[in-house]
Amino acid sequence: MRVRRHPGNIRRMLASRLKKVAVTKPILIASLTEVERVCGKPSCRCQRGFKHRVTQLTYRYQGKTHAMYVPVDFREEVRSWIEEHHKLQRLLKEISELSLMLVRSHAQERKRRRGRS
Repeated sequence: MRVRRHPGNIRRMLASRLKKVAVTKPILIASLTEVERVCGKPSCRCQRGFKHRVTQLTYRYQGKTHAMYVPVDFREEVRSWIEEHHKLQRLLKEISELSLMLVRSHAQERKRRRGRS
């Protein structure tokens, strides 16, 4: 991220990022995967090699990876929740970088002022 190092500019950018943190929909830390499965019916076409494609939600809970079925009509909504988490992660990274820049610029300003006295 390219930012002019002036503290006022950094503070303005930081304030705008902090306003964006307000979450408007659910956030989900997980991933969607497409899996091919066999259903178990002896007469089904999946027994002959044409497996059923299903979407699974994979997530970690108490240190273990779990997976659950996601219905087709609910897939896009769940995908948007996962994307919301990714957006929030990127935003938090930007906020952290701007905060570090603010600390650095403050320290540099103090050094500069001491040199003038």
